[in-house]
Amino acid sequence: MLPRLSIDFQGSDIDRAALVIMHYQVDVFDILFGKEPSPLLDRCNALIRSWRATGRPVLFPNFSLGEEYEHAPPATNRQISPYLPSGRFRTGLPVEGLAIERGDLFYACPRASVFYGTALDADLRTRGVSTLVMAGISTTGVVLSSVAWASDADYDVRLVQDCCYDPDRDAHEALLRSGFGGRVQVV
Repeated sequence: MLPRLSIDFQGSDIDRAALVIMHYQVDVFDILFGKEPSPLLDRCNALIRSWRATGRPVLFPNFSLGEEYEHAPPATNRQISPYLPSGRFRTGLPVEGLAIERGDLFYACPRASVFYGTALDADLRTRGVSTLVMAGISTTGVVLSSVAWASDADYDVRLVQDCCYDPDRDAHEALLRSGFGGRVQVV
């Protein structure tokens, strides 16, 4: 099933929009899906391919703590610290099969928010972007942190629900149902 998009790819907002695909990366897919194929990847690729017709930017911020964990948080960070013993998240290598093309932009993000410690906001503003079409894994992690930041920074955020996932289905549904407390338009 293709994403349920209610985004007008021909409207005036598209001239100031960018597609941001968050944490579609090897380590995330390994943890959540193992070696099983995920329909989530197919839906996201359909979104990316549809988006490319707009000629607007596609950005792939992925979680990365550095090869030597030089960007690892202190042990008080309850969200990230539990992953350190696993040896994961040293790189933000995109998941195999993701619809990446030359010219796409990539960011290594040291925290759940794709804006923390990256040039993402500056790059978007340089390109005149004011609308973000976003999707990511997980809803209670990168999506929650990033859409809250983007909303506070006055971006118009559209969240593609069919390309978001969280293993905590109740929290996932509650966040989507509320539009993240009214911060985003869920499409």
